[in-house]
Amino acid sequence: MKRQTTLFDEEEKKRIQKQIDELQQELEYDTRDYPISYLVDLYKDEEDTMFAPDYQRNELLWSQYLKSRFIESLILDYPIPLIFLADTMDGKLEIVDGLQRISTLNDFLQDNFELSELKKIDSLNGRSFEDLPNAEKRRLKSKSLRIIVLKKSTSDDTKKELFDRLNTSSLKASTSEVRSGREIDNGLMQLIFRLVKNPYFVKTTQLSKGKINRKEDIELISRFFAYSYALDRYDKKVMNFIDDFVSFEGSKENWSEEKERSYEKDFINTMQFVDSNFDRGFMKEDKNLTPRVRFEALAVGINLAMKENPNITTDPEEIKKLLSSDAFEEWTTTDAANNKSKVFARIHGVRDFFLTGEL
Repeated sequence: MKRQTTLFDEEEKKRIQKQIDELQQELEYDTRDYPISYLVDLYKDEEDTMFAPDYQRNELLWSQYLKSRFIESLILDYPIPLIFLADTMDGKLEIVDGLQRISTLNDFLQDNFELSELKKIDSLNGRSFEDLPNAEKRRLKSKSLRIIVLKKSTSDDTKKELFDRLNTSSLKASTSEVRSGREIDNGLMQLIFRLVKNPYFVKTTQLSKGKINRKEDIELISRFFAYSYALDRYDKKVMNFIDDFVSFEGSKENWSEEKERSYEKDFINTMQFVDSNFDRGFMKEDKNLTPRVRFEALAVGINLAMKENPNITTDPEEIKKLLSSDAFEEWTTTDAANNKSKVFARIHGVRDFFLTGEL
């Protein structure tokens, strides 16, 4: 039997419709197609043209397996989820959802990691971007991804709400469970999480909020430990090398309180030395930026020097001599920065300078 409609029912429907109409107006957007190469250029721009907001800070890091499957999906022309960005008042683009996909594309195109555990294109296991056939490299870089760009009038609360909804689906939950879990069970990762708050590190790196939300602080400290204690084992792509180091060193079988104390002491001593002797910390002279190659050269080089001679000293003139030298400029150029010979050259070059005073 059909229920009779009352005046109250009609008023309630109007109220419901009014609320829906008002809330729908909170989310205005347009749809764009960005080539992967363009998306990566925006992401790696030093001026943070594309940045990650605070609510992205706690997004889980993808494992090498998830990164590899994502790249494989693109090569196979499988459909992938939409990426959500938002225009801001200053003309920048805020990453609402898609940080791990964009950062994975950036790392892969810069030849920073090798694919692994692929089931479909298994011939690509152990291969990086530069190993792809030229036609596939061009095809991947020019491939367009569908982007939803929220209007700059979209409130922060609405963007956060959208992020939460996109990341509570069953699909998202299952992919998160597949990752290595190193943040939860890994002793070294737990130490790194503490050290990102070290006041000397914060002061000497001066990372922007956008860089921190993209976990650049975690990346720098991970590289510090990997290069400091396993440089002689560096024979693969940098992301694979660092992941393998962290997974192995921080595992329950290999981690200990003694190792934790030693690692923490070396890191803090290095940061204190830089804070005491470098006016601008790890930052470039002309910009408030801390490039990875510069941090690696100085932090790891100084740490290795102090391990050989805990009493090394320096002065402003010596620091100026190092930073203004042609050798340091060559060591810290970003071109082929992760080439094995360049990694060794910049780290050993700084180490030897502080031990001998010679370049």
